[in-house]
Amino acid sequence: MPKNEQVTGTRGTLARFARMVLTHRYLPIFVALLAIVLTLPSLRAGWIGDDDWQRLKIMGSQNFKEFFGSPTDLFCFLDGDPEHIRRGMDIGLAPWWTYENVKGAFWRPVTVLTHRLDYWFWPKSSRLMHLHSILWFGALVMAVAYLYHRLMGITWVAGLAALMWAIDDAHGMPVGFLANRNALLATFFGICALIFHDRWRSPGAESWWAGAVMGPFFLALSLLSAEAGIGICAYLAAHAIFLDRGTWRQRCLVLLPYASVLVAWRLVWTQLGYGTTNLGLYVDPINEPLRFVATLIERAPLYFWGQWAMPIVEIGNLLGPTAKKLLWLVALLFLLLLAAMLIPMLRRDRRARFWAMGMVLSVIPICAVFPADRLLFFVGIGAMALLAQFLNMVFCEPAGKSSNSLRHVVNRVFACIFILMHLIIAPIILPVRAAYPAGTKDSAEDFFAHVPLDPSIQEQDVVMINPLLPIGAGYLPIIRELNRQPVPRHTRALAPGWFSVNVHRPDKHTLIIRPEHGFIVAPLDDLVRDDRNPMYVGQRVELTGMTVEVTALTDDRRPAEAAFYFDVPLEDPSLLWLQWDDGELIPFTPPSVGETITLRPQCHYLLRWLHSK
Repeated sequence: MPKNEQVTGTRGTLARFARMVLTHRYLPIFVALLAIVLTLPSLRAGWIGDDDWQRLKIMGSQNFKEFFGSPTDLFCFLDGDPEHIRRGMDIGLAPWWTYENVKGAFWRPVTVLTHRLDYWFWPKSSRLMHLHSILWFGALVMAVAYLYHRLMGITWVAGLAALMWAIDDAHGMPVGFLANRNALLATFFGICALIFHDRWRSPGAESWWAGAVMGPFFLALSLLSAEAGIGICAYLAAHAIFLDRGTWRQRCLVLLPYASVLVAWRLVWTQLGYGTTNLGLYVDPINEPLRFVATLIERAPLYFWGQWAMPIVEIGNLLGPTAKKLLWLVALLFLLLLAAMLIPMLRRDRRARFWAMGMVLSVIPICAVFPADRLLFFVGIGAMALLAQFLNMVFCEPAGKSSNSLRHVVNRVFACIFILMHLIIAPIILPVRAAYPAGTKDSAEDFFAHVPLDPSIQEQDVVMINPLLPIGAGYLPIIRELNRQPVPRHTRALAPGWFSVNVHRPDKHTLIIRPEHGFIVAPLDDLVRDDRNPMYVGQRVELTGMTVEVTALTDDRRPAEAAFYFDVPLEDPSLLWLQWDDGELIPFTPPSVGETITLRPQCHYLLRWLHSK
């Protein structure tokens, strides 16, 4: 047999095998098992960030009892009470520039129940807690695959969409980050709501109550798992417009039960005191509609680009103003090109229009949060269905006279890029992102638990001169208490070490610090104070044993320089000085009176350069 015929025969065999697998009636089970296997590395992820905060809430805190509140409020991080915020700043759980009226409290009782189960049955095993999340992810993948089969038939297009959604690397962090389990639950219950709704509205449906009752019921469970559950409303609306065969009046009426659930949830949510206020990187669409519109324009193109073509959308959060504008422009151009490629398919296929509308509408609520791949669950459902249909159009449908046209060539090039991104690179990255949801090998749990501090630290203040992420310094006392280690009297994070830090000592009690590019510059620094509540020259922050005074501002009204006045001389044994250097905390010696020193930047040169542009 000639060589080219052998190649053709091999390709044909592989194509038939792939089609057989993708059209198998048990594909939902297959892809669920594949997703479970790919995310098993998360068993080693341990506890990260908010996980430790929630552990201390559930297990009880001796040192910070009045600050952490009830274990039923696991997702109440900042309650908006100025007295509590000041207490947290004084302890060192929040940086000194925190706005006293900041609020970040979320009502997620269904998710809280799953975490309470973890601490009832295996309180000391992070592996079993992660296995719990993995099983939820497996159930979610199975539900999504079933949805594709239901709406597109048991076809290889539906199977391919299910496969690509299951191995999407954007799902790695929510699986590996225990505190982000809420996204898995909200999406799972949301998909169940859409499935029951479709059963209700399908021709010949007999048990109308299954959709009219169960659909809204699962929507309620989704919203009570996380606010992200509102994303399924995008697909419910798209279903009424493109898939429902009733009159327009009937289509509107069938959405009323869901609208009622949504309104009731929001009213109760607000009445109970939950919400976000003055929280940087978050925008409340109800209370800040104009600001939300501006944020939508800023973030939506990035989310679409992140779902379709960019492996890690969070990279944009590390960039400076100029680099962010350039990234936004590239994302917008990509979005326009993608729309042009999909238009022919959208014109002739109502299911493609359904998926497209669901994808577009579901990106709206997540624009209330800073761009992150972990928020793309609902967006990805429509995107993967569209991508599978697009690949079918490019490679399987007759090209006709347009086989050599520019459109056909561009479609093929992008189809190959999408295959590379979603079928080859994604399953390689997914296990890594599940194993390291924080993006680093060592978690704060490992790091702060092994900082060499003796029992005398209970009578000392730990002063970190340049932590890489000042907001993360607040986990030192939390993690040490969880590990039953001596806890510092107070923890102070003075300046971000992202860039170089200039430190001058005018007298025995004072340091004047001027970081390159100012304060509130590292990622998440503006989470607790955004540009709506800027600091001013002369503003003083009174903490136990230390007062901070803002002495200069940057052009965008962030503190450029601050003076730190200590009640005791800087050499006093009650102060333990540490500095961040090459990924570890080492002893720091304050400069002599009249001396100025410069601490070198602690992040990678390329990231510093991009952030400064």
